Amino acid sequence: MSFKVSAENALLGILMTGPKHGYELHSYVSTKMNQFWDLSMSQVYALLKRLEKNGVVESQEEWQERRPAKKIFSLTPRGKERFLGWISSPVEHVRDVRIEFLAKLFFVRELHLKEELTLIDKQIDVLQEKLRVIENLKEKITDEFQRVLYSFKASQTTAALDWLKECKASFSYEY
Repeated sequence: MSFKVSAENALLGILMTGPKHGYELHSYVSTKMNQFWDLSMSQVYALLKRLEKNGVVESQEEWQERRPAKKIFSLTPRGKERFLGWISSPVEHVRDVRIEFLAKLFFVRELHLKEELTLIDKQIDVLQEKLRVIENLKEKITDEFQRVLYSFKASQTTAALDWLKECKASFSYEY
């Protein structure tokens, strides 16, 4: 999944908490998600424009005294459906765990969706399959550089799996 689509889904997740204007969305990312996600104001507004064009958010102008009107964005039913589909799907690549999966896990907890263990289990399944494929390919490779490369991929995947298992153990204590 591209960064742009993931960032769009993150904005949809923020709007699941209620309607907001662009500055509030940016502030939410900057304060609550800043350890794993960064969006500039211009990125937020460009993404909102695209989301509105695609019919997943809608806006209303709110007039202010002595200031220009501001647009308040809210989710459409289609936007809510898109977000819930995104959040329930594991990421396909280890490199996406650091930002996209963390965003999904953040929103599951932030929105009290109670699906984090299911999401973690799905992610573990995906990465275990990736690791099996990597290990099988690594055994067949004769080129030394390629073997080292696949060894690196296996190490990254194993580390991500270990972390996911740690997350699952931590979160299961809360229930």
